[in-house]
Amino acid sequence: METKTDREYILAVDIGGTKTATAIIDVHGQICARRKQPTCQSGPDDGIAQIIIMLEDLLCETQLSKGACLGTGVGIPAVLEHDTDFVIWGPNLRGWRGVNLRGALEDHFDLPVVIEYDGHAAALGEWWLGAGKNYQTFVEVIIGTGIGGGMIVDGHLFRGKNRLAGAAGWFVLTEDNQPSYVDDFGNHLGYWETKAAGPGIADKARSLIDQYPDSALARIHQSERIEARHVFSTANKGDPLAERVLNEFVIFVGRGIANIVSLINPEAIILGGGVGTHCDFLLSKIKEEISRWAQPVSGGSVNLVISSLGSEAGLLGAAYGALLRINFSQRKENV
Repeated sequence: METKTDREYILAVDIGGTKTATAIIDVHGQICARRKQPTCQSGPDDGIAQIIIMLEDLLCETQLSKGACLGTGVGIPAVLEHDTDFVIWGPNLRGWRGVNLRGALEDHFDLPVVIEYDGHAAALGEWWLGAGKNYQTFVEVIIGTGIGGGMIVDGHLFRGKNRLAGAAGWFVLTEDNQPSYVDDFGNHLGYWETKAAGPGIADKARSLIDQYPDSALARIHQSERIEARHVFSTANKGDPLAERVLNEFVIFVGRGIANIVSLINPEAIILGGGVGTHCDFLLSKIKEEISRWAQPVSGGSVNLVISSLGSEAGLLGAAYGALLRINFSQRKENV
């Protein structure tokens, strides 16, 4: 009879600006237990303490020892030092500048720690067990409160010089000299994500609300703040304002993806994130826009698909990134 200590596990962490998820995942990608909490925004010390407590709770719940774990994998929306995984800056994490997250977790759990930029972790997750598992070159475009992503190129995660490859939200899709956009943290935002991510969708709907007094969105607006989820749900019911907003969304998303397709010539584009995973009913329109603007051969051959892992892509990718790098390190030591 198999016991829990006969198998090997990874402690996985997916840190977001809004929520932090943790899990214990086995080497085959099965999630054995998980936790999710609002992300602590009172500074890195409290944030690290939150992560440690969440992981300790999972170990207690599963009755696993640390010795049953190969290591810890973390996905984080931050600029990371090239070789050390040192957190240089987490724009959406208050106070996260110059943070030795890796060292803190290694000291506590006495396990190797691997940290990836969150978009890269999500791409790894899709490549391992999701919509990207049958491709050797694909780009995941993550559309949520912003736009980011990651890419697998010729069977390898492409990180870029500063480990920021995939930050497509910064695409410039305008001829106008637009002023900088600034979020609630005082950070400058990219042009594409201000137009096509969740807040931009909601802003557009609110700006047009007076023109559509009979819209379902107008009724929602009377009692609560309109969000992107309201636009998607009412568009599915034929609401004219929601359809107008999403028609513009399709144009921006399709043109941004067309740039990626022309540059990378990938086998597939995977749409992830809280907004991207709800675009199934828009895929044909987005594909038309891609075909209109992308290099014709590349645009005609690319597959456009929805993430099959959804919110679990980051957790699974964090685990897989740790599994790949820890195993590679061990192989090198045994040579």
